[in-house]
Amino acid sequence: MVRLLLTAIIITLTCNAYSQKKKVIYDKETGSIEVNGEPYAQLEKENAPGQLGINKNFTVLNLEGKELIYMAFKQRVVIINGKKETRSYYLITFLGSNRSSIKKGTMTANGAAKLIVKNNLIVENEIDPTAEKKFHLKY
Repeated sequence: MVRLLLTAIIITLTCNAYSQKKKVIYDKETGSIEVNGEPYAQLEKENAPGQLGINKNFTVLNLEGKELIYMAFKQRVVIINGKKETRSYYLITFLGSNRSSIKKGTMTANGAAKLIVKNNLIVENEIDPTAEKKFHLKY
């Protein structure tokens, strides 16, 4: 009987964990970001300078069209053991606070959308200050 009860509890907890996962959909045509079927934000992309259309810069807007976050693709050359290497990163600037963070690597538009949603950055069409502070600590 105890085994049956423990099994039921484990199954319930597992189902709850999966049901709470946010489903993020980025529409390439409209630039809209939806979370669990609800409108969340807009994402505009533009070619990053000198990247021949491969890497993009992103602007995150709220549903009213106000710009909230700008993600600029950057590269820098570092010397490691006498060899030059190019490192790619995104400079992510929150336009309201004018604070920036760095995320290493490259991103697609879908990845940028998921990054915003995963970190719960937008609440009621504005940047959540607590989520922004946590984001800067992480990146």
